[in-house]
Amino acid sequence: MTNMEHTTIVQQPRVSVLMLTYNFSRYADEAIASVMGQICPFDFELIIGDDASTDGTVELCQRWTSRYPGRITLLTNECNSGLLANFARTYARCRGEYIAICEGDDYWTDRSKLRRQVEFLDAHPEYSMCVHRVVNYYEGEGSMSLSNGGQKHDNDIIDLARSNFITNVSAMFRHSNIPTLPAWIADVATYDYALHMLNAEHGKIWYMPRCMAVYRKRSNALWSRAGQEKQYRMAMKVRLTLMRHFDGRRDDVAALLRKTYLDNAVALMRHYLATGEHGKSHALATEAAIAADCDAQALEATAATPLPPLSMRQHVLNLLKWCRRQATRALPRPRFQQ
Repeated sequence: MTNMEHTTIVQQPRVSVLMLTYNFSRYADEAIASVMGQICPFDFELIIGDDASTDGTVELCQRWTSRYPGRITLLTNECNSGLLANFARTYARCRGEYIAICEGDDYWTDRSKLRRQVEFLDAHPEYSMCVHRVVNYYEGEGSMSLSNGGQKHDNDIIDLARSNFITNVSAMFRHSNIPTLPAWIADVATYDYALHMLNAEHGKIWYMPRCMAVYRKRSNALWSRAGQEKQYRMAMKVRLTLMRHFDGRRDDVAALLRKTYLDNAVALMRHYLATGEHGKSHALATEAAIAADCDAQALEATAATPLPPLSMRQHVLNLLKWCRRQATRALPRPRFQQ
């Protein structure tokens, strides 16, 4: 038997909270406490998918299931299956009308988070999702920043196709948008942007400026440890997959995804040129041209063109941003007040 379950059932949860864990014994206690401490006039369930942790995470989660019988479902693996497989099987166990996400190394800071998001989506059926501002916590240096500066309230799939402004720990969406995940979800390196784009097919996205969570940026997290080359590759892969999904459904969305795919390809080509890997840059131009049906020589010419220097204003803004972030090292990290 490779999969084990420890579960008791909430009869009719309005919300399923999806949480993935893998060797998160340092973090999961805070994450689970922030979910189970929510104050709301409806039932919710917490579905935890652990991917064969070896550091005591499972035992920690089991203590929480004992403390809250009927509220938490813990799925465990004897063998590591990887992020996408773990996400898919955990998603399949969610039963709520709404799904909220709280990764096991992030946490919520506001007891009213679930209530506020459910109230909004209940009252506004034209919206597929509700997201909010978060604190980005850079664990390695102990600094912080606020997400989504200047983000507008009302957003749609076009806005999201241009740029991913959604932090996973802030997201709540209607389960009916995606009752079953598409098979191609297994082909993307990370699930978040693909999931948010699929939700955005079904309605608008509301952004709440209220800060209600902490997104922990760890140096050994999947995205952080990937390195610049792999990060560009991951960004290209998900956009190419989504481009093919939307082709013929929403050609305007597919066109924007094609543009951001090529933007990432050119940025990676510039990286290769800067490191003297000209062969890789040429090969990538050919690959991207075939995938996006464009001219490889034009891509190479764009990559070889130097970027314009930053303006003095941009230099000043970047310096101020850096100073603000460094100043936060003297501030306490926001906590969930139990």
